[in-house]
Amino acid sequence: MRSDTTIVRILGAVVSAFLALLVLPGAMAPPATAGEMVRPMARAPIAMSAPTTAPALSTFPLTVTVPALQGSTTGRTAVLLASRDGSTYTRLSTWKVPPGGRVKEFNVEAGEALGRLYLRTEVKGKGLAPQRKTIALRVTNPYRPTEPDNATIPEAGVPVTGTLFGNHPIVGTPEYAGTVRLWDVSTSWNQIERQRGRYTWDALDREVAKAEAAGQQVLLVLGGTPEWAAVAPAPGAEFAGPGSSMPMTDPRLFEDYVRAVVNRYGGRIAAYQIWNEANISQFWRGTPELMADLTARANRIIKDAVPGATVVAASTGSRWVKGFTEFYPDYLAALREFNWPIDAFAVHLYPLPGGTPRERAFLLGMMNTALRIAEAPPLPIWETEINYGITNPGTGDAARSIPDAEIPAYVGRTYLDSLRYGIARSYWYAWTPEYRLLGIQMWNGYLATQAYGRVREWVIGSTFHGCSTAGVVVQCNFDRNGYPFYVAYTDDGSAATVSRPDGMTVFQTMDGATQAAGAQVAISGTPVLIAGPVP
Repeated sequence: MRSDTTIVRILGAVVSAFLALLVLPGAMAPPATAGEMVRPMARAPIAMSAPTTAPALSTFPLTVTVPALQGSTTGRTAVLLASRDGSTYTRLSTWKVPPGGRVKEFNVEAGEALGRLYLRTEVKGKGLAPQRKTIALRVTNPYRPTEPDNATIPEAGVPVTGTLFGNHPIVGTPEYAGTVRLWDVSTSWNQIERQRGRYTWDALDREVAKAEAAGQQVLLVLGGTPEWAAVAPAPGAEFAGPGSSMPMTDPRLFEDYVRAVVNRYGGRIAAYQIWNEANISQFWRGTPELMADLTARANRIIKDAVPGATVVAASTGSRWVKGFTEFYPDYLAALREFNWPIDAFAVHLYPLPGGTPRERAFLLGMMNTALRIAEAPPLPIWETEINYGITNPGTGDAARSIPDAEIPAYVGRTYLDSLRYGIARSYWYAWTPEYRLLGIQMWNGYLATQAYGRVREWVIGSTFHGCSTAGVVVQCNFDRNGYPFYVAYTDDGSAATVSRPDGMTVFQTMDGATQAAGAQVAISGTPVLIAGPVP
């Protein structure tokens, strides 16, 4: 039986704005000629094999088997058709079937539309009764949380620098942070330019000076809109003040503000983020296309004034899949039209209140899917906010408080998983004694701060060589000045053991306790350092 493969694309427009043919015009296989004798003949049925579901914009396999025609030398014609409603079909491909039968394999590229997709094969031959086989599958939303792949690490490894560890200084100066993100400290546009052309720089001057004194790089969030510049009052709640979520009456107002900031601070501010959580209406009620336009305008002004500054895309929340899907893919598409006027993408990977670092990683998988579909360039991903247990800020409900026993695991996993999955920076939210919306509090002397400092101590100044996984066991490989060490933990928080790597003699837990390492080292969801003697 003959076998071959064909690519069929289902892109979107012929059937219910979904199907477009790349092969052969026409709608149906030709009917039998009038008066032609149709011979009944016992035949095996047509077989069609495909997955029951396929994400939109993905490629899925389809195998069609037209069986042999026993006792006949008659050739046949097969037609593959598709339908969105199960009644009106569009032809996708036609091929010849010899008497001995034929296996035809298709790589079907699904389009954007969601819902039921029917695929039908019809086989006809001169003097033969037609055969037909129909199957159905469901085209699903491609933007779903999914496990990301471990990052591909170059052979030489990746240096681990202090900017992996970011924080938000709501009160005071964060310990151990290599970079701070200025947000929620009276440094947004609507808090600085309260009247057009009149700037109040006190808060931003203070925060920049604090960061400089601590040796921390500054990332400044530029939005949101001042009330005087908004096109209209917001129709609902806003998280950053009146008018802050609204488009401005003229984008040049935003340009003026950006220009004023970069002219004042120059290279003292290392990075600029266009907006905070632009996919959430309480922060942005404009279109994705306007946000991309503002991004391009800010990029031009910033690069003209400070060529070495980093321009970071507007961040997107990811825990609500619907909000992510309705905004972020369109924002990426618009950025592509502007030739990607950014140096880094940004995402907030807060899981839902019951979520763990494992669920956080799956949200990154959804982000990676969006970047892949948008054919985005390989720019760094910055996670510009992260914490756990948080509820919807709009409800005012208190967070799910993460138990003390789990805090070292959550904090340590966050930064090790950032390395593992290729996140360049993770900014903990936030540095303040108490914030009821957050499940983990980080402040001077707190348990979370100790864990943050411990994992930083382990990895800063080393070279990262990637993580290997065996079931739920994760082992991340590093060296410092040529001396290897490892950090191990389990993905699901379960207890396990790992074999002591050659040359390693001790292990250290997140509380700083160091013990001699036996042939097997006990691990759990809380990371453990496994190291050897260093002269």
